[in-house]
Amino acid sequence: MKNRKTVFEIISEWSLKNPDKTAVEFNGDRLNYQQLEFQSRLLADYLLSHYPDNKRGRIAVYLEPGVMMPVVLLAILKAGHTYVPLSHFHPSERIIQILEDSSTFLLISTRTMLNKTAIDKVFPSTLVLEDIHYPAEPVATLPPVCENDLAYILYTSGSTGKPKGVAIEHRNLNYYLNWFNEDVWPETRATLPLTSTLSFAAAVTQLYAPLLRGDTLFILPADSLNEPEVLLRWHQLHSDGAIYCVPTVWDELLRYQASSSHVWALPKTVFLSGEPVSFDLKERTFQQIPDVRLFNLYGPTETTANCSFAELRPGKNVTLGKALRGSEIMIVDESLRPVAEGEEGEICAFGEGVARGYINRDELTQQRFFTHVRADKRYWGHRTGDLGKMTPEGEILYLGRIDRQIKINGIRIEPEEVEIVLRQHGDIDKALVRPIQENGRQRLVAYLVSRNPSLATNDLRRFLQDKLPRAMHPSHFIMLETLPKLPNGKLDVSRLPEPCPQRPELGYPVKTAGNELEQELIDIWQEVLGFRELGANDNFFDLGGDSLQAMKARLLIRKRLFSEIDYPLFFNNATPHLLAFIVPYYVNDDDPAFNENNADIEALAPSSQQRYFLTLDQLSPEPSAYQLAFRLTIKGPLDESAVEWSIRRILEGNPVLRTRFDLDRLQCLEGDYPIEAIPIERLTAFSPDGGKNTLSDRRLLELISTPEMDVEHSPLICFHLISLTAQRHILLGRVHHTVFDHDAIGLFFHQFVDYVRAYSAGDRSYRIGSEARYLCYRQQQRRTKDQCYPRERQFWLDKMEDYLTAGADATAFPLSDSQDGENYWCILSDTLTQAIKHYAQQHRTTPFVCMLTAFTQLLKTTHYRHVPIGIPVSNRMLTENATTIGCFVNMVAYYDDSPAQESFSTLLARSQNKIHAILDNQTLPYDVLMADVRAKGWSDKLRFPVSFNYLTAMPPAVQINETTYQITDIANHQARLDLTLSVYDDEALTLCFNYQQAAFNAEEIAALSHQYHQILMDIVQPNTALLCSNL
Repeated sequence: MKNRKTVFEIISEWSLKNPDKTAVEFNGDRLNYQQLEFQSRLLADYLLSHYPDNKRGRIAVYLEPGVMMPVVLLAILKAGHTYVPLSHFHPSERIIQILEDSSTFLLISTRTMLNKTAIDKVFPSTLVLEDIHYPAEPVATLPPVCENDLAYILYTSGSTGKPKGVAIEHRNLNYYLNWFNEDVWPETRATLPLTSTLSFAAAVTQLYAPLLRGDTLFILPADSLNEPEVLLRWHQLHSDGAIYCVPTVWDELLRYQASSSHVWALPKTVFLSGEPVSFDLKERTFQQIPDVRLFNLYGPTETTANCSFAELRPGKNVTLGKALRGSEIMIVDESLRPVAEGEEGEICAFGEGVARGYINRDELTQQRFFTHVRADKRYWGHRTGDLGKMTPEGEILYLGRIDRQIKINGIRIEPEEVEIVLRQHGDIDKALVRPIQENGRQRLVAYLVSRNPSLATNDLRRFLQDKLPRAMHPSHFIMLETLPKLPNGKLDVSRLPEPCPQRPELGYPVKTAGNELEQELIDIWQEVLGFRELGANDNFFDLGGDSLQAMKARLLIRKRLFSEIDYPLFFNNATPHLLAFIVPYYVNDDDPAFNENNADIEALAPSSQQRYFLTLDQLSPEPSAYQLAFRLTIKGPLDESAVEWSIRRILEGNPVLRTRFDLDRLQCLEGDYPIEAIPIERLTAFSPDGGKNTLSDRRLLELISTPEMDVEHSPLICFHLISLTAQRHILLGRVHHTVFDHDAIGLFFHQFVDYVRAYSAGDRSYRIGSEARYLCYRQQQRRTKDQCYPRERQFWLDKMEDYLTAGADATAFPLSDSQDGENYWCILSDTLTQAIKHYAQQHRTTPFVCMLTAFTQLLKTTHYRHVPIGIPVSNRMLTENATTIGCFVNMVAYYDDSPAQESFSTLLARSQNKIHAILDNQTLPYDVLMADVRAKGWSDKLRFPVSFNYLTAMPPAVQINETTYQITDIANHQARLDLTLSVYDDEALTLCFNYQQAAFNAEEIAALSHQYHQILMDIVQPNTALLCSNL
């Protein structure tokens, strides 16, 4: 197998043997072997003549896939240089680290790649391929290249956070490729395309092996491994094609093929590498492709690409096989002495494929590389850090990473073993277990991808009870929509979320669960409130729970414990211990049946919220009043590609945002608009202050000429990306209320930053959630209406009649034809905000009820004293998944006839009881109720010219690399009603008085604001002056 010729010399020979044979093919572009040789020779000549002082230097390569990729690599090797590959997924900071650490004297790239990152601005020694003027013929003499010269340096992640460069010599490259072409490829003679980026070791096999045989190198587009359709379409055209990928990618490809309506043919030759192959994945592979040839290739980058291989068989154990021909693998102890057969130890590789070491990391090289002397022969070896043992047949069994072994209570635990058991649960698709330090103790955290969004922690604990010792049970279970990955498909542990914070200090000790029911309720508390280590006596509201979270907790109690707990019961017994006495007595296991025959009708029917806002849109003189806007501020370097990719992924995963309505048939066509129909418009805006103070909301909206949103004929969402300076940008989003609500702004932001993180990490396969979420909500709403609507309808008709009897009358305030309005803002001080929240907690209620009660007190001093108040409520918490983007807002009517002279605490208790009853009957659509009200002739008296809106806070700013992202909503200055008070629940409560100019003037609103503020101060601390500031 020994071949002293270099890779480029062997490939050059093919240009003489078979000059017209296609050497490289990409997207229809081709080079034959003669052209490949000539172009690489010209570029090598250019490098030698233009950079004569950099003999045997290092050149960074930053290229997209294309026929020029092998040309550049071969040219660098011919010129005697070493190449350092960079990838499109590398963030700028990492690229700079690699350029500095490798001491590269030149960066070769294309104009397209440089426009995406502007790396050439910080690394000026850049050669752009399009700018090179080649001579007609090469004239320089190529330098001699020895087998011990460096061929390339491949950077891998380092434990210190700094990437480490693995130095691969020409002899390493030759040895490994000769082995692959002589020992593995003849088994199937399959065509293996280049799907890997150059910065991964897999590219070595994919790129050079076919060229060394004189075959055609097929190059696929970037990220094709993450685009199953692209990949399978290529394999459909190349029936002899093979695939080389990590098991995670192969698993997803199998699932895609099994679930696709299209009949895709999977490749018959599969090389898996880079991660352990599970027994389940192997068996599923043979079930879906009975005649597949499945190879397990093992080895880190430090062994060029691989150091052992096995062909896997159905029904047989998964092993790493045996060492490559001419190499050796030993299992050693901590002193690097071979262990006895069958004993566990560290896997060490020896042979021609083992790299020289790490550049600029002598200490680490000495730790991980060593010389082994046996029978007077010296072998260069590498410690892989993997745990393994030899079978009696001489094959290697992989037992995990040495650094993943942990001990808990003296018991040695392999996280992989826990993962395998968790994956046996019928609702678990994927599992990852890792240790954390908690109060000086080791604990296990399980990250799970489940097909059941309602899967309870206690179910998992019961499942593990008979399968694993108690010490091996994870302390925390974190449900994820998908596991984050690196660009090569391996799991990206750095992007896994930390467990939620521990229980805050409550002034009383933690009481452990006394029985299983208490533990299930504690689990619900922890899931809803985002704490861990809670106890049976922990009060829901002492932990900061609010009305929406209480709604979610009640939903989970109903789904998991089959008990219907109303608001008063929940509020008055808000600990797991107390509720455990009550839950068994309120059993309700009704589950509305799903009628398959109605599925198509339900898929097209709009939700009640959409129907309501469609009506308002058609009747309003100013339809833009029913559009929401938000601004996503980007401070720091702008990665425009990351923003565009993230928006496309959000639009793809939330087809409700691409809805078109058919008003004639009253149909909701989710996902009807293609993603391409919703571009991001680019704009540069002059900022006179250099971007220090960003544009006001109104000025920002004035800058953008947004076309009118037609619910039938145009997309209902649009984006503008505006640059104020090089370091300050705004992504402006406008979206119709039929597909979006205020809470969806925060959900949009969470998805956006998750996608930006994935893009920065090179994880182009990352997807969040199910595409059918809002569709499921619409279907669920129609299925449950026959059960819920009659009861709620009667409740509301009785309530409306009570309102009329109590004196509700809005006839003096007819609808206005004008929606000209203004906003008046003020921020309560931190002191007053905390005092209000503390007061609410003391009175076992929420700030929402406090602020509403104070608002009713304010209205009693005006001529609006007898009008009902409209309150928008979101029932998103009643859905299977509270992170669903869409419109969930329903309107409810509230009327308070309490005497003004009553104490505030008495008014508050009465308001709380009313609100509880309303929230228990909030699913009846407002338009359905109003049809009944109109039929009874009550509509003029019971319409509401005033509303109260309590809004959740926007998420905090997020920093990713050097860029900070922050989202805020943009309040619409148009006024749908005479007066709307919006309270933004943030660290400091923010108030917005939106008013119609026909009903109020600015001075009257300022006076109302001051009066409302005074009411709040009188409530919490009558003798203390607490301030608010106007905006």
